[in-house]
Amino acid sequence: MGKRSIEKRNMIGLPIAIVSLTLTVGQIVIADRIVINLMRWLDIVPCHRMKSRSITLKGYTLPLCARCTGILAGYLLFPLLLIAGIHFSLLLGLLLNVPMVIDGWTQKRKYRMSNNILRVTTGILSGFGQSIVIVTGSDLIITRLLGG
Repeated sequence: MGKRSIEKRNMIGLPIAIVSLTLTVGQIVIADRIVINLMRWLDIVPCHRMKSRSITLKGYTLPLCARCTGILAGYLLFPLLLIAGIHFSLLLGLLLNVPMVIDGWTQKRKYRMSNNILRVTTGILSGFGQSIVIVTGSDLIITRLLGG
């Protein structure tokens, strides 16, 4: 192979490497912006954000406490209820909030110590219960307003 063909091949490879690097850096920048925007959305959640009560995964501590993380996870069931048209009792929605209230109250009164697994679990139940209350309550209100 001559010197010219090696130079020509390097000249072609360089722009491809630059484009590849630019796309990779661009993807990283976009991913960082998405994470930053998600973090801004989490700023509106009223949470004490105590690290000792937050979940740590692979050395990274989640920005919300375990209970708030559980509540937000429970909210993920909201679209399922709404779109699928699954109906639960309003009373069930209210009752699903009771374990979290008891856990938080007994912890605050120092009757016992809670842990993150219990906080996440009661949070998920509460978030699901709140979703049921919202969907069922909205359905009842709309039915009454439309006279159906």
